[in-house]
Amino acid sequence: MTESNVVVQKSFQEKMKDRIKDSIGELMTDEELKDLVNRGLEEAFFRERKVTTDSWGHTKIEPPFLHEILKELMIESVDKHVSEFINEHPDDVMKAIKEAHSLGMGNAIMLAITNKFQMDFIKFQTSIEQRLNNS
Repeated sequence: MTESNVVVQKSFQEKMKDRIKDSIGELMTDEELKDLVNRGLEEAFFRERKVTTDSWGHTKIEPPFLHEILKELMIESVDKHVSEFINEHPDDVMKAIKEAHSLGMGNAIMLAITNKFQMDFIKFQTSIEQRLNNS
């Protein structure tokens, strides 16, 4: 009979912990090392970042690093799916393009703005009517 060895894949977090532990030896307990790795991962991937933009020290806030990683990974996939959709629905896409073109770009933009803010306009109108009626 042959023996089979089962190899369990370690998580990124566990690999980082082992690598740091090998580097610093017994200076930290396992619990302290685990907390250190967790804080580092939290900060690196999930907290907004302050980036200096010029020599005067102006900074801007950027989204967490994880957002950039996901964006880069997803762009190719999203482009592929959009292309597939367009190829599978050419008549629907052409109809939408013709409708937008027939309205004219100015009208299409105004229609989009109107649709976007329609509820706000209605609330504003209602508010004015209520104030006028209470006067």
